[in-house]
Amino acid sequence: MKRAARSAVVLGLAALAGCGFDGPVLGPAPGGAAGVFAGQEFTCALAGGQGWCFGANVDGALGSGDRATHLAPAAIDAPVGFDRLAAGENHTCGLEHQTGSVWCWGYNASGQLGLGDVMARDTPTRLPQPGAALAVAAGYNHTCAIASDRALWCWGDNTEGQLGQGDQPGAPNALQPVRVGTDNDWIGVAGGQGHTCGVRASGTMWCWGRNSQLEAGADAGQQQVRSPAQVGTFGDWTGALDVGQQSSCGIRRDGTLWCWGDNSFGQLGAPPDGNLVGAPRQVGASAAWVAVSIDTFSACGIEDGGALWCWGRNAEGQLGTGDNDDRATPTEVGSGATWAEAAVGRFHTCAVRSDGQVACTGENSNGQLGLGDTARRNVLTAVPLP
Repeated sequence: MKRAARSAVVLGLAALAGCGFDGPVLGPAPGGAAGVFAGQEFTCALAGGQGWCFGANVDGALGSGDRATHLAPAAIDAPVGFDRLAAGENHTCGLEHQTGSVWCWGYNASGQLGLGDVMARDTPTRLPQPGAALAVAAGYNHTCAIASDRALWCWGDNTEGQLGQGDQPGAPNALQPVRVGTDNDWIGVAGGQGHTCGVRASGTMWCWGRNSQLEAGADAGQQQVRSPAQVGTFGDWTGALDVGQQSSCGIRRDGTLWCWGDNSFGQLGAPPDGNLVGAPRQVGASAAWVAVSIDTFSACGIEDGGALWCWGRNAEGQLGTGDNDDRATPTEVGSGATWAEAAVGRFHTCAVRSDGQVACTGENSNGQLGLGDTARRNVLTAVPLP
């Protein structure tokens, strides 16, 4: 089975206010990290516009100008600063500070860098399309961005129809951005292993791509949904959503969290029973969720007030509970702090405290925790960013 990478992305925080996201927005203190982003076996963080990445550096995914594994944070070698990043399986993209230009780097065999070729890049390279963007999301081997006019563009791997083009199986990958439909009202987008989901200003959720594990929330008989299809009937989704390997989650305007798809390790916040969840199902009873991140077999969410909760697989310590026992329901972690953001990678998790301190837990064989070694952790451990 291919593994998961990561991609949770909504509109930049400043843009969320008028786009259906009406929950509180937490943020780190000045001088601290402004965000954390987890790929398959690497992590990136932003501090003062400067990006720092650590872990596996397949084909230059860290953007450090080399392809060496970095056990400690290495600076992204870019001529610009970034407001947000998006980490895929082995590639990364970012939004340039103020201009919103999209820059990408790393693995590119499927055209996920959007540069018209399949050549990997060790350092960030600016895309000519789609111009200024409000958000960028990295799936495993594809990428999507919401342009300044709220049109949605995607590029890269199209094996499962994750680019939303309405084409037939066997259609080629897109080496440059292609537009998804004709609507100009997208407020959130997230990419997973073989599927993509997005939210429109109407509050409706749409998903497309591989559907063998119901991550697109459609009929299990449809192995692929190659055009955007509405998930359920709710019309009050916010722009806060994420999709993982074979699961998806989103937050509604009442603060409730809903997930669907594969639940083999309890990553949907309920005990696994061998059945796929083909429609959005509420996670717990809380109505205070403001952020969610899900990847291979685990997930984390943040509540209003900064409480961090994680659930699902924990064999590598990725839930940060101090043990290696799976959790089928949300379990609070890092209770001594308030948290602003969480990012779940393949088998590791990183989060940003409200004071800007980054902390990571879980698998660390490639230094993806940024702690200068390869030892696993099962509690959130502070990362010494430069």
